[in-house]
Amino acid sequence: MNLMRMFAVAALLASSHLAYGQDETKVMTVNVPFAFTAAGVSLPAGRYELSRVQVGQLWKLRTYAHMDIYVKITPRELRLAPAESQLVFDHDATGYTLRQIQERAQTDVAQIVEPSRAKARNIPAQEVALVRAQSR
Repeated sequence: MNLMRMFAVAALLASSHLAYGQDETKVMTVNVPFAFTAAGVSLPAGRYELSRVQVGQLWKLRTYAHMDIYVKITPRELRLAPAESQLVFDHDATGYTLRQIQERAQTDVAQIVEPSRAKARNIPAQEVALVRAQSR
């Protein structure tokens, strides 16, 4: 009986990992020159690979140290498609926060869902920073 339980637990663990390991489309590689937060997770400056995950509305940010961060997005539409893939950050007194992932020649963008951010929050001194992709 213990052997059956062990196989059942192993099967569940293996299948939960497969949902995040398959059906990913690499979209861009970027070099972010500053520390930032994405979906409430603090990340250091550095190179990141961004992939679209086919399961749900998720994107994966992979550091070159092979740490994976999954962020939930809300699809948004742009009037004009960007000429290059880029990340859009909000910058205020607390630092940089990833706001959007924009793909080259695509009018649909990935708006990052921030878990702790109130929708009606007023931020008086806020700037926008763009980081362009190095490759696709």
